[in-house]
Amino acid sequence: MSRLVTIVFPNGKKKTQKVPQAEAWNAIIDLIYPEIKPGSIVTLSGPLGAGKTTCVQHLAKTLGGKKLIQSPTFALMRVIPVADNRHGIKRLIHVDAYRIEHDEELRVLDLDEEVTDGKSICVLEWPENVQSWIQKNQTRCIAIYIKV
Repeated sequence: MSRLVTIVFPNGKKKTQKVPQAEAWNAIIDLIYPEIKPGSIVTLSGPLGAGKTTCVQHLAKTLGGKKLIQSPTFALMRVIPVADNRHGIKRLIHVDAYRIEHDEELRVLDLDEEVTDGKSICVLEWPENVQSWIQKNQTRCIAIYIKV
């Protein structure tokens, strides 16, 4: 299933690319990797089955992660150890906001503290469910929109 992926960088610059198969997510990661630094937030929007978790798997691998990535739908958040020497990133915090109905529910995850520790990035699926938190952190967000 082919996907059309649009990336919006914090400076407003946009890039659009086709992802015809799972392996092609590496091309998307290649586009965002130079822009990622500790404290970055990558948001993933798209319908169920669009490839959001697959994208996270490719990003974690690029960052030196060795752990198999699973969707944190029921846990809400998973922390994946990574070893990215280029950017100094040691943790990828993977959040699935699909089941979150109000921004207040996100507060228990303490993401503000987690993301600003100087060694972590956050990848957040379903950002439309936590819009006020995203707006508060807009200058650190790389938004990825997936159309199938």
